[in-house]
Amino acid sequence: MSTLSPDQHDRYLEVLDAATCLFGGDLDAALHWISRPVKAFGGKAPASMVATRQEADTVIEFIRRLEHGFVA
Repeated sequence: MSTLSPDQHDRYLEVLDAATCLFGGDLDAALHWISRPVKAFGGKAPASMVATRQEADTVIEFIRRLEHGFVA
């Protein structure tokens, strides 16, 4: 994570925060999930999808959908 720009770092923290909420505050579970490939992202890990605002928003929206039971 040290190679991230300040903007990317901020987006990474946003994604991590959303994932932590998804996992009921379990930071370890959130870190595990964001570091693994996700089929919905073409096999990319959520943590790697912070290069652009659009990518980060895509991950956060996906997490919100998971929280509400919508995964399609």
